[in-house]
Amino acid sequence: MPETLPGDGDGMPAHLRVSLADRPGALAALTRALAAAGANVLSVTVLQREAGRAVDDLLLDWPFARPWDGVVRAVEGCNGARLQGLRHIPTATAPTDADVIEQVLRQPHRAAEVLVESLPASLLADWAAVVQRRWPRDPVLATAHTPLPLPVMPAALPRPRAMVIDEMPVIALPVGGGEVRLLVGRGEGPAFTRSERDRCAALLAVVAGIARLAYDDAPTVPPATLTAMLVDERQLTPLTVT
Repeated sequence: MPETLPGDGDGMPAHLRVSLADRPGALAALTRALAAAGANVLSVTVLQREAGRAVDDLLLDWPFARPWDGVVRAVEGCNGARLQGLRHIPTATAPTDADVIEQVLRQPHRAAEVLVESLPASLLADWAAVVQRRWPRDPVLATAHTPLPLPVMPAALPRPRAMVIDEMPVIALPVGGGEVRLLVGRGEGPAFTRSERDRCAALLAVVAGIARLAYDDAPTVPPATLTAMLVDERQLTPLTVT
């Protein structure tokens, strides 16, 4: 029967990342074990498959005051399962890329700002920020919970990267010619995967394209805005993902 503990509070969304053997029944066995521990599985997303293993994100309903022991035991009890990250998050509602693009289409002259505001929830991250290379630790725009000063980034960023800096997972993407950078981060693990990095880079490229088309049709974007940086052909170069 599911574990029940008195007085441990209402359910709260939790983000569980696991690596599983990529074979039939592995995910089903994990969800059964989590249910037996008292966790309500709200959604499952397969992030990537590689070398016979799958990395999955599960959103759980788990009381904030209850220890993680039950979830940890459920993962450890599944043959071949490896825990990669476990933490509470503010909401279990993660907008899809289509949702973000729809918002951008509604406000194309705020395309960059809308993207920054949307990325934390979309990527199950905690914050997003835009910086200029000359002032790498002071954001031009930042969402709530962005650490200040920002973590130290590599001096050169020729392509999108997923990294861990001071135990903080970060995706860093060059914008245009590289003087502007988009950062997305978590306060703690799990680290961002290659698929998350690529998804973020692809979304940035689409949003930049929408902004550029809108600006060509009606060039009313004030030159100092972030969206203007996306549509300035003197700075904009194609993003390369490897």
